[in-house]
Amino acid sequence: MTDLQSRAQRIKLLCTDVDGVLTDGSLHFGLEPGHTKAFNVRDGAGIKWLQKAGIPVAFISGLDSPSTWNRAKQLEVVDCFAGHLQKLPILEQLCAKYGLELDQVAFIGDDLHDLPLLKRVGLAACPEDAVAEVRAVSHWIVPLYGGGGVLRAVAEEILKAQGRWDEVVGRYSI
Repeated sequence: MTDLQSRAQRIKLLCTDVDGVLTDGSLHFGLEPGHTKAFNVRDGAGIKWLQKAGIPVAFISGLDSPSTWNRAKQLEVVDCFAGHLQKLPILEQLCAKYGLELDQVAFIGDDLHDLPLLKRVGLAACPEDAVAEVRAVSHWIVPLYGGGGVLRAVAEEILKAQGRWDEVVGRYSI
């Protein structure tokens, strides 16, 4: 068993940054106030698979955006924290809520404000295009760019390590 598999086997909660992980980090501005973001549908599938396996998913984003709140609502992500650059207190609150230790948490981040969480969790992951400081502390640099299905890849790794992947695939067999 690899170190990544061993870490993934213990995960009971997956937390993720949004911009630069679930999206490519682009913000699209138009005539109306605010902006839009493009989310990868594969990440949504990964979130639903984790939820069905009893592993909650939380969004912890520095940017408060209606797009983030709408995506969380659509995916039934009840733990959505947007507009929080100080992310560690949110992670500690989530650990208390779910009765977990930090080594039972996975976090996916891409930029400097994610470092405090990445340095403390049991499984730290980042997209390939994360900043150098984040790549240096991550247990897994997912070979995908932000917005390219990074969370889905992490979800698959967790579910495989926990022996749940065949169950997911089986739902789609005839």
